[in-house]
Amino acid sequence: MVIPMIIGIDTRLYGTKHGGIGRYIKELILNLLKIDRENQYVFFVYNDKDKEAIKCDLQKCLSDKISFITSQFRWYSIKEQIMMPTVIKKTGIDLMHFPHFNVPMSYNDPYVSTIHDLIIHHFPDERATTLPLWLYRLKLIGYKKVIKRAVKNARVIIAPSEFTKNDILKFYKIEAAKIKIVHEGVDLKSKCQMSNVKSNPNVKCQNLNNYLLYVGSVYPHKNLEKLVDAFVILRNKYKVDVKLVLVGKIDYFYNQLQKYIISKYPNINYLISNIVFYGYADDSELAQLYKNAKLFVFPSLYEGFGLPPLEAMSFGTPVAASNLSSIPEVCGDAAVYFDPNDIDEIVEKIYPVIASEAKQSLLRQKGFDQIKKYSWTKMAQETLQIYKNML
Repeated sequence: MVIPMIIGIDTRLYGTKHGGIGRYIKELILNLLKIDRENQYVFFVYNDKDKEAIKCDLQKCLSDKISFITSQFRWYSIKEQIMMPTVIKKTGIDLMHFPHFNVPMSYNDPYVSTIHDLIIHHFPDERATTLPLWLYRLKLIGYKKVIKRAVKNARVIIAPSEFTKNDILKFYKIEAAKIKIVHEGVDLKSKCQMSNVKSNPNVKCQNLNNYLLYVGSVYPHKNLEKLVDAFVILRNKYKVDVKLVLVGKIDYFYNQLQKYIISKYPNINYLISNIVFYGYADDSELAQLYKNAKLFVFPSLYEGFGLPPLEAMSFGTPVAASNLSSIPEVCGDAAVYFDPNDIDEIVEKIYPVIASEAKQSLLRQKGFDQIKKYSWTKMAQETLQIYKNML
């Protein structure tokens, strides 16, 4: 006889507004509820707005097996550390899943934690924060204490790639068997219903053509300064008439990149019109942007998994990417790779692709084959099995 569990999931970072982690949480709970008919779930949401967003996304999956607990504690905050354990304890759950490293240090009941990456271990850079230096250093100390305890005390750690698993083992003395690799998925194309995208194009996207595309944040490890430098050389050396479209929330870091461009290239007027700071794009806009791009370029120095290249592949867009961290593991032979620290190499790997329809076609087909390896449903199935094995 199967005894149902009550499983808690911290969904305070739910949704694409929170980047890759937000998409992971969203796909995790949507797909868990499609396949799990036995267990009950408690979702810890930040506010009523997030609760309604989850209910809207779940639609047919809503049932009496789901309950919501409002937990208005900011992630990475002292209040989260102090108050969250008490709120969780009151629900009587059997198992808690923290889909990020920010596990309250005083939480001692059984839990699984997803560690997406150890970026801050590798890039403890004050350029990656808007905080005063003294406060950033204080938060860095806190981060290291929190993640160390999360890793040590978790019954199971979920890592999205072999690279991340090995990275965790490099920094923490734990048993390798404690870390389970569960790949993330990609199905943005099916969600966006391409027929609707064709018939109802977004005007902002429609006005773009013949462009290289980047999707993501502009934290220092994303390495966009070198992408801009490579773009300038590409246009000057090969006289190619292409734009560079950068998609992501316009924030402090995007503004810093704009200042970098203006400072380094004050006399190159064409950059003003040919480097496009698109801003935030919803899934429908992303579909159009991916689909119409000539090439997706991903120059990141570090990724725990890296969804954007796979999303680009799902729309038949060729990919050129960094040869570091998890990116070659995730993208396989379906991308052209370059040393992201070598601007000239970036140019020399990009140009042959944008100049050759044959190369684009080959990468397109390899991309379609590569994305078959990744499924959010499979991710949910493997995660559910981890829950069952823990109790």
